[in-house]
Amino acid sequence: MLVSIIIVNYNVKYFLEQCLNSVLRATETITAEVFVVDNNSTDGSLQYLEPKFPTVHFIPNDTNDGFAKANNKALQYCNGDYILYLNPDTIICENCIRRCVQFFESNADCGGVGVRMIDGSGNFLPESKRAFPSPRASFFKLTGLAKVFPHSKVFNQYALGHLDEYKNHEVDVLAGAFLMSRRSIIEACKGFDEIFFMYGEDIDLSYRIQKIGYKNYYLADTSIIHFKGESLKKGSSNHVKMFYGAMSIFVLKHFGKSKGVLFANGIQLAILLRASVAFLKRGFKKIGLQILDAITIVASLFFVEKCWIHFERNGQPFTQTAEPYFIIGFATIYLIAAALSGMYDKLYKPLKAIWASFIGIIVMIATYSLLPENQRFSRGVIIIGGLLAGAFVTASRWVFVKLGFIENQRDESKIKQTFIVGSTDEFNYVAEIFKKAGLEERIVGRVAIGNDVDAAIGNLYQLYLLIVSMQIEEVVFCEGTLTYYQIIQTIQTLPHNISYRFIGNHTNSIVGSDSNATTGETFTAEGFYQINQSYHKRMKRLVDVCTSLIILLGFPVHLLLLKNSVKVFKDAVSVLLHNKTWIGYCTSNTHLPIMKSGVLSCYGLRTQLAHPLSQSALQKLDALYAKNYDFWQDVRLLMRNYKNIGD
Repeated sequence: MLVSIIIVNYNVKYFLEQCLNSVLRATETITAEVFVVDNNSTDGSLQYLEPKFPTVHFIPNDTNDGFAKANNKALQYCNGDYILYLNPDTIICENCIRRCVQFFESNADCGGVGVRMIDGSGNFLPESKRAFPSPRASFFKLTGLAKVFPHSKVFNQYALGHLDEYKNHEVDVLAGAFLMSRRSIIEACKGFDEIFFMYGEDIDLSYRIQKIGYKNYYLADTSIIHFKGESLKKGSSNHVKMFYGAMSIFVLKHFGKSKGVLFANGIQLAILLRASVAFLKRGFKKIGLQILDAITIVASLFFVEKCWIHFERNGQPFTQTAEPYFIIGFATIYLIAAALSGMYDKLYKPLKAIWASFIGIIVMIATYSLLPENQRFSRGVIIIGGLLAGAFVTASRWVFVKLGFIENQRDESKIKQTFIVGSTDEFNYVAEIFKKAGLEERIVGRVAIGNDVDAAIGNLYQLYLLIVSMQIEEVVFCEGTLTYYQIIQTIQTLPHNISYRFIGNHTNSIVGSDSNATTGETFTAEGFYQINQSYHKRMKRLVDVCTSLIILLGFPVHLLLLKNSVKVFKDAVSVLLHNKTWIGYCTSNTHLPIMKSGVLSCYGLRTQLAHPLSQSALQKLDALYAKNYDFWQDVRLLMRNYKNIGD
């Protein structure tokens, strides 16, 4: 056996599907074995992938034991002369593994090999070649100076920014996303050190390879795609803490307590500063806009009130004590309505801002009619102020977009124009996936590979010009007629500000990532599910919480009306704690979006009861429920089955 390939998976089944497809292409002309260790994924990875890849050895874990421990578990089964550690969110080209083996055979001092990595948009990933994390290098990376001076030997020492990315180099650290070594060397090093849970284990192994007398090399003449960020969001405070915490462990382990403690303390301070910046940045995106909206709304209402007093009341102020509560109440209702409508998911939505104003006006006018005569505030101020508030919020969003403070996240299903690069059959297959996702209107047409230009917009050699001239925002590459090598080479020559998606021959998913910090969209032949959308997830949770509160607060009444009311009370507590949902699937269908177990099934019966329908019929009901989810469906089911909810 020439090569043993080890991949650790955690909840990235569609990325892993594409990865495995590329690995099998790369090992067609060599003897190889592939091991996938699944770290207790909850997305149905094993059930989805095992039937598709019968030659791959899947090793399930009952718990998430971390990257190092999972790799070591597979190592004991390996028979290859070489070991390749590979991330599941990668795509490798056909000659990649052979090229690495050839380099080993030509360089007796080679202990480990890494390759040139690019992200899903074709940008070079600087972690492809790295130095050991000295205190100075870590400080410059944490403070952002490494990004400001990317080619500096001093400021970007950690990523070896002064070394040409297109030339082979001896380096200190190999990335765990693609790390190949001789099995004899890996066994001499006893694999990864399991003190590292996530991050740092590749640095530690690279160091120990050098300690036993070998060198590590960065190979620039073969490239892979590494999507990154699929298991943990880059730039998050948790990522910063885990990554630099691993650096501290490494220094303490290899450089002693005196230097290690000093480094660790410096790292902790830097982590605190970096996390604070990340917190403030995320805070503005999450609640900063809401605060600005609240200020805008209150200011608008106060402005209209002052104008109303001046022009309509001849300077006589309002005397009602309820006046400030109306203004605060309107602002609160506006923000709630805006959040529920998804205005803070899609940051520039003029209609949603106006819609929130109308909701606020209606609720406040209704409240107005219930107040005593002497407490009734001006309806004119509420109506005009509410409309003005909606207009000002919309205008402020437009200004923020123009200034670049927020992105213009309009409805992508309508604005994206998509090319599909492939044969006619490949185009038809991808078009069908887009149709199932309800996104068929995105597709502009097919880009042919060679001379197969019938019904095509152009060919591969014209792709750059077509993208620019037609303002295309998304390109889907089909592997099959195109090789992975051609795809990887091509995306590096195209604009980097658009979305690239990838689908392997005979696979059922389309994956891609717009940057190294986001997962982007994933489309599958299994379909597109409404319940996956953030708006519908939020509304489902809102129904769950409201229903639970109604049951708990009105428990004495429900005690008389419901059968087995004690069980319903326990269910309400469980749903409120987010351990269950009121409406769930009829079956344990692993191909559908993940959901908490339901008290009632979408068929209407308690999930523990035997259903009169067949298993296949129930699975279809589950699929329809997920695909066409609407929170009113949950409300209707709960109302219809209220009396028997505990039976």
